Amino acid sequence: MLVGLIVAGLVALALFSLPTEQKAGDLPQTQLVRLDGRAALLQSGKPTVLTVWTTWCSYCQQQLPQFEEIARLRSDVHFAFVNDGEPASLVRQFHDARGFTSAVVYQDALRSVSSMLRVNGYPSNFFYNSKGKLVGEVRGYMSPEQLQAALAQLN
Repeated sequence: MLVGLIVAGLVALALFSLPTEQKAGDLPQTQLVRLDGRAALLQSGKPTVLTVWTTWCSYCQQQLPQFEEIARLRSDVHFAFVNDGEPASLVRQFHDARGFTSAVVYQDALRSVSSMLRVNGYPSNFFYNSKGKLVGEVRGYMSPEQLQAALAQLN
């Protein structure tokens, strides 16, 4: 039933979403789907770490749980894990196996975010200030120490 709801939501998004004006360096404003099937937009208001990832990426499998641990300690920062075009069931399985509770996992079936950000490898990490402006990016795996250093630059 949940998969059907997510599929219906994705079809509706594909048919009825109008492209929004996107400025280079701004937090991507495109319709995504949360794992509960609800449509969502990425919101500014507090610093955001946006990671574009896939389930088959070994570096993502290592990095995302490490980021989740830091997200549990940093409620002042929004962690958004945006999956790049994989089926909802696969993303849900990955999520459930790792017990993510602090980072928000999104499915981007249309691969809009990766297209806007010109992602060409996984994981790709983007850092936005509280106003939604890009302040840094790291293409590839980041250690917890590297993430902590990047977070210190957001404040």
